[in-house]
Amino acid sequence: MDGGEVNRKAKRKDFSCEIKVRFPGQDTYTILAVKDISASGARVIITRLVKPKDSFEIKMCINGRDIQCKGKVAWALLLRPGFGRINSFDAGVEFFEISPEDREFLAKLTE
Repeated sequence: MDGGEVNRKAKRKDFSCEIKVRFPGQDTYTILAVKDISASGARVIITRLVKPKDSFEIKMCINGRDIQCKGKVAWALLLRPGFGRINSFDAGVEFFEISPEDREFLAKLTE
């Protein structure tokens, strides 16, 4: 999947921010760059090998609102190696275990 023409669950908005994620077995959070966001998920850049259905904890602060939920990888594409030849992935993340109020906040953000 190329991340372009896909069936979307919600309207997306180009949105640049950072989110913190913690993978199973990790004590610390990793910061990911967000490229776009919706009420149901986000497209992120990640420097770790991920595959569909991998899940993790998410903490994000958007426009002053703290949101905690879980996420799972819907798709991932290897990007061209950048500086230092570090592999990066463009990945779609689906939010789950998110409060209805936080999902509504994200939906309004993308209107």
